Amino acid sequence: MDLQKIKNKMVQDLREQIPEINEDNIQIFEVPSKKNSVIQLKFKTKPSKLPNEVYVKIFKTENVANEINILNRLKNQKFHVPSILFFQKPYLFLEKVQGTNLCDFINEPLKETENLDDLDSDTRTQIINSVERLAEFIAQFHEKNFVRKRYKGKKKFVLCKGDTRLRDFIYDSEINEIYAVDFEDAYEGNHMDDLAWICTSLLDTDPGLFEMKEPKHKIDLINIFLRKYYRTNPNFPFEFSYLAEKIIENLNIVIERRNLPYGVVSKEKLIKDISKEI
Repeated sequence: MDLQKIKNKMVQDLREQIPEINEDNIQIFEVPSKKNSVIQLKFKTKPSKLPNEVYVKIFKTENVANEINILNRLKNQKFHVPSILFFQKPYLFLEKVQGTNLCDFINEPLKETENLDDLDSDTRTQIINSVERLAEFIAQFHEKNFVRKRYKGKKKFVLCKGDTRLRDFIYDSEINEIYAVDFEDAYEGNHMDDLAWICTSLLDTDPGLFEMKEPKHKIDLINIFLRKYYRTNPNFPFEFSYLAEKIIENLNIVIERRNLPYGVVSKEKLIKDISKEI
């Protein structure tokens, strides 16, 4: 990402709408993102209509309307998602959410360990709490966005977040609360699609499947996540075979996406330790 080029373009495009966006008054920092450019924008002098710090999503895709509509919908449903502060295509200005990226919050303490029991009790409790809060967030997100017109027998169709990764969530450990970002890929589908992506993200982030022969702590966190989700949504059906196939499918997508020298993941190699009893 060429930050100077982005900065120059923003100044050119937005200086009339937001005069405080000028070369001398702003700093920008890159934020990891899958498809669109995302930056953290800091003002030296606070703008009249914006906070000192915001996140800006610069859309390369055509999904901006989808993201805006879903963020507004979730705000109305009282979910913790960032507020929309300003929009002028392709720039979507979003509230900066307090907390730590969930991917880092979970993974940093797990490095150099093999089991959750290798952690001190406070750290272990915090990680488990964060995973359970994530499960509750997704369970409530699905329950409040159940798609009745697509209900078919035992399947539960919901608004799925889509390509759901740990980095899409911010965890405020002081209040034990989860905030979610990035809804551009949301779609109506099987509720287990989101669960499979979370399981995949637990497995493929370091330390995980690609760093360890048997990431026992990650398998334990997957089981904690699934149990909490289905205790929160007890009427949603659990289909182990569907979940297993989706996790394998997702892992192979990640391998191809990252061009990893890992080979195709087999179901038998990985899924045997994920509980069939939720």
